[in-house]
Amino acid sequence: MRWQEILDRFRPVTAPGGAAESAEHVAERSGPALELAPVFAALDADLDAAARATAQAEALAVERLEQARRDAADDVARARREAPAREADAAASILADAAAEDAALMRHARDDAARLLDARSPRVAEAADAVVATLRADLGAAS
Repeated sequence: MRWQEILDRFRPVTAPGGAAESAEHVAERSGPALELAPVFAALDADLDAAARATAQAEALAVERLEQARRDAADDVARARREAPAREADAAASILADAAAEDAALMRHARDDAARLLDARSPRVAEAADAVVATLRADLGAAS
């Protein structure tokens, strides 16, 4: 479009002089569609490329979502398979800790009993024997 055509878009309808009340819009004669057709035609390729990029992005998003769902299902299945072994390991650890605590208590009781026996009092020796026997019975019943 030439500059003169742009400047001619609004030309006075009345005689030169003061401000005119109305003007003839040149675009009404040629129409905006005719004027803007080359602009929209130039944008067609970009609109098509944008539509293709959007479709590709949507397809990729769907694919990634499906993969994430498969991965999550695999993780859940693996956790369910491994749960019994992990529970067994935890139980074994708890039992080992309890056995170590029982052994420590038994050592402590034996030490106490030995101290009482060293006192050489016949009554204390009998009480210590009874305590040791009771502890052995309790620990034997707990095992």
